[in-house]
Amino acid sequence: MKSKILDIFVSHNEKLISKELKRGEILYHMGDEPKGIYLIQDGLMGLFHIASNGKESFFRIFAKDHILGHRSYFAEDSYHASALCLQPCKVSFLSRDIIDDHFKNHPEDLKPILKRIALDLGEAEIRIAGLKDKTAISRISETLIFLKLKHPDYPWTRKEIAEYSGTTIESVARAMTQLTELGFIEKVGREYNILHQNKMMEYISQQD
Repeated sequence: MKSKILDIFVSHNEKLISKELKRGEILYHMGDEPKGIYLIQDGLMGLFHIASNGKESFFRIFAKDHILGHRSYFAEDSYHASALCLQPCKVSFLSRDIIDDHFKNHPEDLKPILKRIALDLGEAEIRIAGLKDKTAISRISETLIFLKLKHPDYPWTRKEIAEYSGTTIESVARAMTQLTELGFIEKVGREYNILHQNKMMEYISQQD
């Protein structure tokens, strides 16, 4: 799906609206109505959800060439989460009238996009089920590996690690201390490095 929507962005390049965001700025808020689809040209964007009890959850990470806002757009529903700039971002916006006109002239482009959305939803369900089945140390360890491999230059905070792994800041602090003592990671100031990924994965498999 990514390549198909990217093709659409490229084909309408002269009509795109671009904007730059600083770290901490919001691209769109939870509850806003989608007016188009966004493409990350550079930087990092995080998707955050705030529950009715005020608890914040970190859902997903979007980097260069990632599309966001498309699921809410095609569902004709308000955004279920807020998009927060994690690193300075350059974003392109494809408006509703351009998108609707494109699919009116190229209806064949809809099928692969809807298929990819369905697959994404399935992957999200699997991830949620996995969070329920795994211990806190396993979830945190997998999150540390995933975030470091996916975006090694971003200084992940304990809060972000906790929200992505579905745990607490205190649990993350304890787990990182334990993993450091085991020699799997090293803490460098507020950041961390993975020292022995394979051994760490083997250790995780023994915890569940």
